[in-house]
Parts: sequence; C-alpha cells; structure tokens
Amino acid sequence: MSKLLPDIDDLTRPFWDAAQQRRLVMQRCDDCGAYVWHPQRWCRGCYGQALSWQPLSGAGEVFSYSVVHYAPLPGYAEDVPYVLATVRLKEGPQMMTNVVGVDWRAVFIGQPVKVCWEARAGDFLVPQFTGI
Repeated sequence: MSKLLPDIDDLTRPFWDAAQQRRLVMQRCDDCGAYVWHPQRWCRGCYGQALSWQPLSGAGEVFSYSVVHYAPLPGYAEDVPYVLATVRLKEGPQMMTNVVGVDWRAVFIGQPVKVCWEARAGDFLVPQFTGI
C-alpha cells in the first residue's frame, strides 16, 4: 500500500496545482489580510468571501511537534519514526506537516525549516519541511 494522496476539489485545486510546480501558496483575505488555512470559501477572521491565493516564502520554524513511532497505514511503515509538526511560516500562518531529512531526535521547538517536496505515487508532489 502506498501513501495517501489528497482528495482534490475545486477549493483545494489551486493549492495542489501550485505544489506540482514546487510553489507553496495559501489563501489570503482581500478584506482583512488574514491568511486562511485550510482552504475555505470565506475568511474565518472577518467572514469576507474575497480570498486570493498568495505565494509564501516556504520558510518557517517548528512551533510544535510529535514523533510518530507506529505507522498509521502500511505505506508509512518505512518512515517511522517520523516527525509530525506544526510549522509557523515566516508570513505568520501555521501548517501541520512532516519534518523530513532531519533525525527525529534532533528536531526542536523554534528550529528553522524550509519547504521541500515529497513525490508520491510517482510524481505527485506534497509539501514537507526540512531543517536549514
């Protein structure tokens, strides 16, 4: 069994299309300027519906993390132990993601990270983060 792929719909398609070009983007409210993550049809801050996709730097820091020692599905068995983290992006919003390319024992709160890309099912790119 391979790793899971996202269910892509009209709301999430711009995010995944950008990811396939190795670009990290996120919705931002045109009214109040708040970032919106996960993709929504309205801003959770002001309830405005004018949202646009904005590029992000891909830089951030580990805000919180947990080490996963047991694979949730067979496709993840060779990855354990792995780091599931909340990364605070330089622009302010937070994303839940994996920290890869770093020994799990070396990950720490405040660790600088940058986006990298994991190919799944051949060539489908999923954003992950790695230490810098």
